[in-house]
Amino acid sequence: MGYAAKAIANYFLELAAKESEKITPLKIQKLVYIAHGWYLALYEKPLVHDEFAEAWEYGPVFPSIYHEFKHFGGEPIAKPAMDIEYNELSDEWEAWKPHVLGNDKNTRAFLNHIWKLYKGFTGGQLSALTHEEGTPWEKTRNEKGEIRNAHIENQDIEDYYKGRLK
Repeated sequence: MGYAAKAIANYFLELAAKESEKITPLKIQKLVYIAHGWYLALYEKPLVHDEFAEAWEYGPVFPSIYHEFKHFGGEPIAKPAMDIEYNELSDEWEAWKPHVLGNDKNTRAFLNHIWKLYKGFTGGQLSALTHEEGTPWEKTRNEKGEIRNAHIENQDIEDYYKGRLK
């Protein structure tokens, strides 16, 4: 089962809060991307289903996460991501917090494992991992550099992380 990028971000924020850890926008962006990559490699389906990662100048980015948390700058994120939509029946705007379903034990276990592996890294260290030679971000930037914020193909991400399994 895939989720909105904001739901995955919120799950990592919840895990961090339980351990009194702080997460910056850069770190959450890279955690979600790396989790998405490992999920593609292991399960051959996307963890994030509502948008593609994009090859921005300074690394892979899920735009919804960027826009949600950009006002925190380099400071720790102080509130969860929210979504909003207009309900025509009630003629009102409704807001809610995207989340990973409580009964989705497999995804939760997977994300818990990713958190344990990467929680000790800074945002800068995680960013460096996503910028290494041969990464999907680098490949996309080299092939589509003239296209601003080009999509990083899930197949490229899957292939890269499968290669890291070996």
